[in-house]
Amino acid sequence: MYSSQYPWVELYRALLDLSDSDGDAYPTLLQPWLAQQAEEARWPPAFARRTQRDWAAASSEDLCRLYAMFRVTSLLLLRFQHGRAGTSDYAGPPITAAGFLAFHEALGLQVPHTPAYHPFFHEIVAVEPEPEPEPAAPVLVLGERWPALMLGDLLYLRAGCVVAAGAQQVVKSIAEHSTLYWTFRRRDRPCRDLSHGWGSNSQWSTALRRDYRTPLAYHYNVDAKDPLPAPGTTADAELMHELLRHRGLVRTVADDSDLCPYGYTHTEPVAAGG
Repeated sequence: MYSSQYPWVELYRALLDLSDSDGDAYPTLLQPWLAQQAEEARWPPAFARRTQRDWAAASSEDLCRLYAMFRVTSLLLLRFQHGRAGTSDYAGPPITAAGFLAFHEALGLQVPHTPAYHPFFHEIVAVEPEPEPEPAAPVLVLGERWPALMLGDLLYLRAGCVVAAGAQQVVKSIAEHSTLYWTFRRRDRPCRDLSHGWGSNSQWSTALRRDYRTPLAYHYNVDAKDPLPAPGTTADAELMHELLRHRGLVRTVADDSDLCPYGYTHTEPVAAGG
């Protein structure tokens, strides 16, 4: 663990100790933390400026620091999820949607304008089965349980969305319950990231996955080394495309207990109007 991660790790552990009887986490813990850790709160936008033109300028420590920050976000997100994917009934720290957004805006993050569904910006958390759309009908966002967040051009958090879609695009039973990769903890579905299986200190030596949106392209998992094979060129190329773009399976039946998509990177052109 890097010393620069300590403020986030300590905040994460303090949030775990917070109960509903302690009150809303934003005024109780997060707002005081922002005041006490003013230098740390200025670090995310400074990182975005420093790496805006050169993503490779990010060090291993930077990516682990971002991961520790995102672990705090992941914990706060539990309040906006439904269901029970594991054995724990833990609902996450008490926080309102307004407090969640205020905390992240204080760290320099912004909600992007995303008028139409795109897997770069949107995570499918629920699929509405009625009315039944045509099989080829595109994915339509019906509502959001939490917003997407950007740090400059870096996608920090995808929006959690309720959608309707044709069965050729999304299969409800798969999209709602498949393993979500690059994700440490969820209430509503299985998840997996590269920190799993490590000890309490070693797990923090994990890099946050970075996706960037530029005017001409979506860049997925930019720190990986292997270009994603074109669909049809290998046995699992289409499966890996689905996993990399959606971070989980949304229509393909597969044993996704550990498909290990972490080593692939991909660039996708932005469609006109997208």
